Amino acid sequence: MNILKEKNWHRLFELGITLKGINGVLETVGGLTILLVSKNSIGRIILHFTRGELVEDPNDPLIHFLTNYMQHLSSNTKTFAAIYILTHGLLNLFLVTQLYRERLWAYLVTIGFMIIFMSYQLVRISHNHSLILTLITIWDVIFVSITWHEYKYRKSQISPSV
Repeated sequence: MNILKEKNWHRLFELGITLKGINGVLETVGGLTILLVSKNSIGRIILHFTRGELVEDPNDPLIHFLTNYMQHLSSNTKTFAAIYILTHGLLNLFLVTQLYRERLWAYLVTIGFMIIFMSYQLVRISHNHSLILTLITIWDVIFVSITWHEYKYRKSQISPSV
């Protein structure tokens, strides 16, 4: 029975690191794009992908928010966002790779970095009350819990029984 329970935990962990890996790829590509593409080009890309929605609803508040936000975005904010997203993506990719290799140190480093990023996210949530960031933070808390469980299990497997 306990083996079945651990298999389920491990499946959750594998799903979590797979999702973190996909997220890492998307963040890396997104961060590079934001860093290398001009504000005007990003605005045109947003308009290109939302054109159909604008035809259906010319007053769509989300699309107007995005286009307005891009027009008033300072170059310093754009650079900070790009570097933050790029760093987060690359770090996710590196740590996911190490977790797939079952490097014991990677579990604790992953948890540590997740807590650092979650702390920053909580500060951002307290300022702008972002529902999306709140959901991301809840997912991160769950992932930290699963990673901690997997770490304890892996450590118990390599530690000699007393």
